[in-house]
Amino acid sequence: MVSLLGCSVLRIEQRSSQLEYGISDESGQVLGQAVQVAGPKPRKGLIAMFGGSGLGGARVVVQVEGADGGVLFYVDRQDGAPVAIVGADGVVIGRFVDDPAGAAKYLVERKPGLVHRLLDVRDRTVGEVDWEMKRRSSEEAVSVVPVGGVCTDLEGRRVAEIEVREATFKDRYTLRLEGEPAEPLRTLVLATPLALDLTRS
Repeated sequence: MVSLLGCSVLRIEQRSSQLEYGISDESGQVLGQAVQVAGPKPRKGLIAMFGGSGLGGARVVVQVEGADGGVLFYVDRQDGAPVAIVGADGVVIGRFVDDPAGAAKYLVERKPGLVHRLLDVRDRTVGEVDWEMKRRSSEEAVSVVPVGGVCTDLEGRRVAEIEVREATFKDRYTLRLEGEPAEPLRTLVLATPLALDLTRS
């Protein structure tokens, strides 16, 4: 059976308003899950719908497990710091960092942009995620949301594509790896949908 870390296509689906995600391959075969193991729980139901998650800047940690329940890595978000990707042994693998300078290129085109850098444990850039953003209107407000992203390595080669489908409580992500990115870039890319979701929770 293909493992979560060895699969080239991952589907990550939030199960509810809580930080719980099912992870499967393209055919629907369950490869693992991601569950919250630290931090306050998000609000539920109508309170969450109209009042937000209530997490604010609290530290939140999500644990990613394989199909056998073994811990693969953690995604650790706290206000004022980059999202950390941490190995099962507790050692930091790298970080997912907002890059306002990278997104500034979109100002010239007068369209919304979002860029994240993927850093190794020594805070050296090993990759970049360039998100496609769209405006979404509702009765309450106009917001800008990501609908997809392209991950590239230091040479600008595509290493993955991410599709984002946002819902009120159940966001869904499809990640397609291209080629065989080396570590730590591979794990950082696999963690990117969860890192993005936590920054928006």
